[in-house]
Parts: sequence; structure tokens; C-alpha cells
Amino acid sequence: MSGRRTTALWALIAALFGIVSLSPPAATAQADSRSESTLPTVVSTTGGSLRGTVTDGVREFNGIRYGQAPVGDLRWQPPVAAASWQGTRSASTPGSACVQMAAAWRPAAASTDEDCLFLNVWTPTRQTSGAKLPVTVFFHGGGFVNGAGTDIDPAVYVKNGGIVVTVNYRLGSLGWLTLPGLDAENAQSTSGNYGLLDQELALKWIKANAAAFGGDASKVMVTGQSAGAESICALLASPSAAGLFQRAAMESSLRCAVNTRSAAQTSDAGFATAAGCTGTDAVVVACLRTKSPAVLLDAQKTAGAWRPVVDGTVLPLSPTAAFAAGRFHKMPVVIGSTQNEGGAFVYEQNDLVTHPVTDAQYEAAMKTSYGANAEAVLARYPVSHFTNAGQALATVRTDSGFACPALVHAGSLSAHTSTYVYEFRDTTAPLRSYQLVPPSFNVGAQHSADLLYLWGAPTLTPLTKTQRVLADEMITYWQHFAKTGNLAPDGLPRIAEYSTSRSIQLAFTSHGSKAVSDEAANHQCSFWAGLA
Repeated sequence: MSGRRTTALWALIAALFGIVSLSPPAATAQADSRSESTLPTVVSTTGGSLRGTVTDGVREFNGIRYGQAPVGDLRWQPPVAAASWQGTRSASTPGSACVQMAAAWRPAAASTDEDCLFLNVWTPTRQTSGAKLPVTVFFHGGGFVNGAGTDIDPAVYVKNGGIVVTVNYRLGSLGWLTLPGLDAENAQSTSGNYGLLDQELALKWIKANAAAFGGDASKVMVTGQSAGAESICALLASPSAAGLFQRAAMESSLRCAVNTRSAAQTSDAGFATAAGCTGTDAVVVACLRTKSPAVLLDAQKTAGAWRPVVDGTVLPLSPTAAFAAGRFHKMPVVIGSTQNEGGAFVYEQNDLVTHPVTDAQYEAAMKTSYGANAEAVLARYPVSHFTNAGQALATVRTDSGFACPALVHAGSLSAHTSTYVYEFRDTTAPLRSYQLVPPSFNVGAQHSADLLYLWGAPTLTPLTKTQRVLADEMITYWQHFAKTGNLAPDGLPRIAEYSTSRSIQLAFTSHGSKAVSDEAANHQCSFWAGLA
């Protein structure tokens, strides 16, 4: 073939390909318009620009101030939104944890820094153009006296296609103190829920800024574990939290416990005395505002009641009462616990610091906790039915404090909104990083064991391949719920809504996820209902 013919042929081929490239099929054009793109490390928020970091497929924006430092006159006041700034602020380092004592279960140290109202945002580094991801807001546990947003590392959750925000909120006396002198400082004559108001302010920030991080402000799911789950209970029942989130998941919520105002103020008066503050109501408050965080922490050791309080305004009713009366924010809800919640507490209070529970100690604990019902409990849970007294005590605490109350709440919620129940049952779960003393019984699916799978909490040993598969399934369920409000993701067992007439639960087992209906029987809930 001559050179001229060859040139002409290639020109014709090039022209034909040019026509094809200029006129693609409609489906191809649509796919191109929604292709993935790398997200920037600098984002513009309502307060100003932030520069994050990128690590292994995850963008991180740490130490974002959502509230002003609650110090001086702002101590024991509702949080004030953070001021805006000029230029680009670094978001590479987490902010200080709120004031707290050291705890064995946390790798981080104690904190005496009141300037702690920070949140952290994790997103994927790449996202489909034009798409918005659901936002999962995680509130940490720690009994309302410990913990921080840095207690988890949700990188795996995020790389599976979610945005996660973690939040610091005021703890201990600085977050929950209620006194007559503080009541007198506001028109509502209430005090004590500063930590809850911190959480609500953080949610307002998230709603205003979700889109800047690729998130969907109309699909915000609040979740939390332990005290974080109890916070979700309170947020659902708090009128001032209306419109700030659209899904809720409570992980190990311990009865959705709160304090009554009268009981809390009585206990908190003892805290003020322990801190060295006496006199009139106003004098006591003024004195407490002069005390250092270290003094307040020392006083907390002897007195005080640190958790949300039913104050008539921020929290008009206890969550239990609000759920039963239908006076809560109606939205899809997930509630659940681990199969052996009590194992961690028995271990920490006995094996870790002294010795395993003895038979005599178990019997004494039952008499202290259950009084006239103690003999019935001991007959229902005899030591002879367990490996040892520690396992018996853990089982009693699990059934009475977590599993059965969760089903009661699920029954109340399900009368008004779509409700789903789960239980984490992987008895092979690795120990937490602090559990260096061998437990005297298999703590297995203990309190916080699910954190290792869903949220990347530190472990003594890495998850095995089988455990990693279960973790991926759990993440899939949570992300699907955040997106759709149901537990029916493709490729996994579809979980029906819970009701008192159709008791279906999602069980996360060592063999994978499955639908079950045996939780009430497994945890002797009819027995505990009879005692009440």
C-alpha cells in the first residue's frame, strides 16, 4: 500500500474515532458526568477554611472548634458557637479532650483542659461527582466522666463509603452539675445538661457544614456507645434537638438512664462541699467557678451525679417515659447491646485490680442490689450454672441492665416509629488493649466489644479474617441504615422491623449476621419483668 493511501486510511480511521468520541451513547455520557473525583484537602465552612490531611484513602479534619472555650463566666453555661476566622486554619491535630481523670480502659491520659469543644470529621478521599454521603455522628462513651472523639479510628467505616464525625462534650461536674444557684442564672430556672447542649450545638454545626465535606445534611445519623448511646436517648427526648438528625442508633445504652433533678441536686450539693464551697446558693456557684479542674476532679471522687438530668426544659421527661408516651423525635431507630455487657465491668472491678469474684462476694452483691428479691435472683442465677461467680455476676448485670431494658425501649419506640433491634454475639471477640490481666471467665461479647468491629477501637490483638468479615457486615448494615432508615442491605439477611408482636433481632455472631427471635428468652426478660 502506498504512503499516500496509508495516510488517507489513517485519516479516515481518526475521523471515525473522532465522531465516536464527540457523540458517545447517553449511558456513557451519564457515567462520565458522575465519575469519581479526588476531594480537596481544604474546605470552606461557615466559620472559615480548614486544611485537613489525607492518609490511606481517608481525609481527616481534626480539632474543629464548634464552641467557644467554656471557661470563666461560660463555665456551667450553655455553649456559645465558635467565632469565625480569617485565612485557612490547620485541622491536622485533634483538640484537647474535656476535663477527666485517667481511666484504665482509655489509652489516653487525664485532661485538665476546659477548652475542649472540638469535633473531628473523616471522609473518603474520593467521591462520585454530584453525590452526597450520609453523615454518621458518633458520641463517645465513658460514663459521662471519661472519653473523647479520638477514642475511635473509623477509617475502615469511612473507606466503605461513609462520613463520620466524632464530638467532644463536657464531662463530669463541668458537663452535668445542677444546683439551685445555677438554676437562678437563667429564665428557665434549670441547670445540669451542659454536655447535652454541647452535643446539640455540634449537631447544628454539622447540619450547616455537612455539604462542605460531601455530606447530606438531610441524612444525619446520630449514634454512640454506652454513655454515648444514653446521650442519643436524651437527644431523642430533647425538644431543642428537633430537626438536627434523621436516624438514631443506640449501642449499649444501659436503660437510657438519667437523673431526677431532686436526686441530682442533693448529690451535687455534696460535691460542692467536697470542693470546699459552702454558703448561700450564689456564693457556692461563685466559689465553684474559682476552682481549678484538678480540684473539681478530686471532689468528683466523693460526691456528685454525672449524667443527663430531667430538668423540665432541655429534657422534659426521662427517655423511658418519653418513648412510652410517644413524646420524642420520630425517626428510624436501632437499639441493641452486646451478649455479655456485664463482662467488662466485672473484669475491671475485680480481676483487673484485685482478684476474681468469690461466691460470697456474688451473694453479697445480689443482696445489695436486689434486697427482698435477692433470693429469687440467686435461685434464677445460681453459681453452679456458670463457670464461676464472676460469670454469674456478669450475666445478671447484662440481663437486668442492658438486654431486657433495650427490648422494653424497643417495644415503646416501635409503637410510634420504625425500630430495629440488634445484639452483638461474637464470643471470639478479641480483648480490649487494656485487658492485660487474663479474665477468670470468657468475657467474649463484652461491653464495647462491638467498638472493635464497627469503629476501630484499639484491641489487644488484630481482628482475624473471620472477624473482619463480620466487621464489614456490621459496617454495611450501619451505613445502609444511615442512608435508608432500614436494615435490608443487598447481600445480607434482611431484618424486619421490631414490634412486641413480632420480636425479630439482628444477631452479629462468630458465623456472620442472621435474623433471630430469641433475645428475650436468652436473657430471662420475663423473669426481670416479673420482679419489676
